[in-house]
Amino acid sequence: RLKGSAADIARQGRAVERTQLRLGDLVFFNTRNAPYSHVGIYIGGQRFVHAPSSNGKVRIDLLSNSYFAQRFEAARTYFD
Repeated sequence: RLKGSAADIARQGRAVERTQLRLGDLVFFNTRNAPYSHVGIYIGGQRFVHAPSSNGKVRIDLLSNSYFAQRFEAARTYFD
């Protein structure tokens, strides 16, 4: 079980290259001018699921979306 902020979670796990992402790996972005301020779950096909705001709506976006591509920071895996 992972706890804490996106930045706390980013400090855990093992770094994984973007080209080696597997289903369930976490992807981290700098969306608030702060490192690791946003996190999503990789679901394959260069897509990830996330909640971009606190209004409760979850959506799927592409890692290649210009907004997220520019803000991508790291990916982590929590699997063996």
